[in-house]
Amino acid sequence: MAGRYRRAALAVAAALFAIVAGACDSGAGDDVQATEIEFDLLNGGTATVGDLLDRPLVLNFFASWCTPCVAEMPALEAAHRQRPDIAFVGLAFNDTETRAREIVANTGVTYITGLDPDSSIGNSFGILGMPTTLFITTDGEVAYQHTGGLTSEQIADHLSTHLIS
Repeated sequence: MAGRYRRAALAVAAALFAIVAGACDSGAGDDVQATEIEFDLLNGGTATVGDLLDRPLVLNFFASWCTPCVAEMPALEAAHRQRPDIAFVGLAFNDTETRAREIVANTGVTYITGLDPDSSIGNSFGILGMPTTLFITTDGEVAYQHTGGLTSEQIADHLSTHLIS
């Protein structure tokens, strides 16, 4: 009897692994039209991703409850300051406006920040974990999607590999 349960558990685990591995492909979100996605800005008003595509875009999903998100925000801020030719946007994923404002203030972020309070924007990109950072070309294509915290070196590598010729 125990052998049957063990085989069933292994089959379920293998199926879940295949689903997650397939979703972690380099360009998840292929069916999303990024240019039409609208979000509320933390400093008031609204914006669309398309409004920001006069240059390549780094779109980072963060949350106050996500320790790796908070840890990577200074590296994203440094890249933002070093690369004015690239737009940086942070969206608070499944978080409150108050907590998003606090984390932005505490980390010293000056790039554009907004809200994805019901996770609908992140879900449209197929986000599977936090933080997630999208590298989007000027034509609105997601060139690369990274899940997990980023260091300054990784950000620079992704910029040169996926956004800068």
